[in-house]
Amino acid sequence: MNRNFKVLSLLIAFVLITAGCKKDDGASIEPPRDYGEQYAVEKPEIEDYLKTHYIASVDAEFNVVVEEIPDGSDEVSIWDQTDYPLQSKVATYADVAHTLYYIVFQEGVGESPTRADNVFAAYRGFRLDGTQFDYNPYPDTFSSLAATIRGWQEIIPLFKGGEYVDNPDSPDPAHFENYGAGMMFLPSAYGYYNTSQTNIPPYSPIIFTFNLYDVRFIDTDGDGILNRYETEEGIDIKDYDTDGDGTPNYLDTDDDGDGHSTRTEITDPLTGEPYSFDEIPTCEGGTIKKHLDPNCN
Repeated sequence: MNRNFKVLSLLIAFVLITAGCKKDDGASIEPPRDYGEQYAVEKPEIEDYLKTHYIASVDAEFNVVVEEIPDGSDEVSIWDQTDYPLQSKVATYADVAHTLYYIVFQEGVGESPTRADNVFAAYRGFRLDGTQFDYNPYPDTFSSLAATIRGWQEIIPLFKGGEYVDNPDSPDPAHFENYGAGMMFLPSAYGYYNTSQTNIPPYSPIIFTFNLYDVRFIDTDGDGILNRYETEEGIDIKDYDTDGDGTPNYLDTDDDGDGHSTRTEITDPLTGEPYSFDEIPTCEGGTIKKHLDPNCN
């Protein structure tokens, strides 16, 4: 890792995460099973793993070693240990509520991405039987969360990026500090489901450990508003659709459905440039920002 690695990475075009957390590559696909029935099989498998394995070690860079609890051992399971309490999030896909378990080793001190922003992250992926299917300890570019599996889109936004440190007077290489680091345990619906990958059979629950070094906020629909602002607090951007046309605002170039583009409505007529988000005006007598009010254009 050298001092210029981050500068170089910012100049590289955004690409898909090319390893285990990307969406399927079409390697082999089985006919899909019923999501509810499949999750009923996988949920106890995941919970059994959490109750029969323990965290043997976590080093300074959050490399994690997990081992099975030997018979008669007093090791405390992942499920019961309190050093890094097991947490969970309920997410719904195909009308089935799935519990996604995760661990926070370090939250991070920067900002959290949305599911459609770009991240600079290292990771390792393995199955419940311990088989490692991917490992990317030294990322070289930002990657789109929108191009990853569902589990990443649900869990990574719960963490924050870190601080980039590059002291020209120090012999130490440039690096990140105080970044988000965690572990996620995913049912196959939030991994690859009926699609096989290298070392991942169809319908396999999977596990990732990860370090979220940095976040880059983007404007997916090019309307002049970053994805992070295309929602309200507590609402996932995929669920925020102010004009009710079935397209969430972060993918909609006309957020209020009035026939006038969002970019046009948020452009300052004096400068010809978009307003900053905080400065987007309301219509006269209105209470919401201009681009969200169909009575104002």
